[in-house]
Amino acid sequence: MKDRTTPTPVQEAYARDGVVLLQNVLTPDWLEKLRAAVDEEIKRGERYFAYKNMRERPGTFQDYCLTSDIGARVAEVAGSPWTSLIYDQLFVKEPDTKTQTGWHTDQPYWPVAGPIMTMWIALDEVDPDNGALEFVRGSHAWGAKYRPFKTDQAGAFTHYQETDNPDYIDMPDFEADRDRYDMLHFAHMNPGDALAFDGMTVHSAMGNRTTTRRRRGYAIRFAVEGASYEPRDSVTEWLHDDSLAPGAPFRGGRFPVIHGA
Repeated sequence: MKDRTTPTPVQEAYARDGVVLLQNVLTPDWLEKLRAAVDEEIKRGERYFAYKNMRERPGTFQDYCLTSDIGARVAEVAGSPWTSLIYDQLFVKEPDTKTQTGWHTDQPYWPVAGPIMTMWIALDEVDPDNGALEFVRGSHAWGAKYRPFKTDQAGAFTHYQETDNPDYIDMPDFEADRDRYDMLHFAHMNPGDALAFDGMTVHSAMGNRTTTRRRRGYAIRFAVEGASYEPRDSVTEWLHDDSLAPGAPFRGGRFPVIHGA
């Protein structure tokens, strides 16, 4: 019998690179339901980053987050005995949306300290032509805390937040200095595949240079063992939960444990 303390190849890749590709995370039924739910949601006509926290409303997104095996998949990758749900978000790049999403890390935008994971699920075929995600391999292990920033409608940088917080530094210009870094992207994702990546992994998303192919991505954010609640009013007030004390394990209240105990 395999020793449970021995990392799996997926766990080793995630720990080394800060991102790993998982195939066939969605069943065909969930893929069809989530595609329909995304198309209905974006009829609201909001700005690119505004489609978030759908899981707090009854419907397909909530059902998927709470009743599918996604929490177990996260726990498997992270090697965690439990998984709690932070929030979900849509990233839909329609054809001819050429703007590159700026290089960033996720964790500074959320009231969490410690290990967290995004599960970014492809609802269409994804490749560099229509908006593949790109990562700086191993950047989650640098110990750098990059300052959060605001973007325009298309996802391009406008200005930094928390400029007076000494815990954070400005994001280097990774795009202008690409040769210095180990850039990683996956040449092709099938609908239903997912990217699991650490909240401190530097990443971006290419523009959609096609004229006919959509790129619908459904991202769900999770906390795992070792994560704690760390509210910061200037950035994360929309995710605050007064039932959790600062420093408490990031689970319970608005953030239900969906796998483990």
